[in-house]
Amino acid sequence: MAALVWRDARRRGLTAREGLRWALISLADAGRYWWGARLDLMLAGEAGTLLGRAAGEHGLAHVTGVRCPLCGSEIADALAVSEAGDLTVARREAACRRCDFRLDACRHCCHFLPATSGYPGLAGADRGGGDFTHGRCDRYRDYQPVHQTHPRIAHRLEAMGYDYLRAPKRVLDSYFPLEEFSAFSLDPGRLRRSEVAWLTHQRTALIRLHERHRGESSGGVPGQICG
Repeated sequence: MAALVWRDARRRGLTAREGLRWALISLADAGRYWWGARLDLMLAGEAGTLLGRAAGEHGLAHVTGVRCPLCGSEIADALAVSEAGDLTVARREAACRRCDFRLDACRHCCHFLPATSGYPGLAGADRGGGDFTHGRCDRYRDYQPVHQTHPRIAHRLEAMGYDYLRAPKRVLDSYFPLEEFSAFSLDPGRLRRSEVAWLTHQRTALIRLHERHRGESSGGVPGQICG
């Protein structure tokens, strides 16, 4: 593997010193070169071929698309990479045009706290198999009756003089985001729970490559770089 990295790095114009550095790095983590530095060195034509092939292998027209788990149609231009380098939705209303599946639904957001039988807003409930149909939002909070926020100990809180507490806001239907919840942050693991496939670090790298070369000519081949 190190020899392959060396030859590829040199072919792409890196100095012997840089090529050797990446060859040594590849001994521990080959992906840092193949899915990082190598993509940064690609010209638009080669990048377009790679993007088209990768999308086609997953039955998509573009690497930014998502296959809807409900009807099977492609949700075009659904994914993007944030400034922090994380996978996110490309637009606020990322939805399937043929059915009601939403990528930006509360259940796919890292701020969403799925409901449990005793504590509706218990953080980490998803790890224990919580109810994902409704819950609370840990990003947005407001003052609520203690019998809603802490039903098991409400009588004790009321005895102490606490009738209301500022708590995560209720989410009655996690399939659709509330209009006031504008700070959406995608949790790829939760999107996988909805049976959306191919949410890997390689896909993130390919989308970053697509965005870097967006608008450059690719010969008009379907699945390649497009604006």
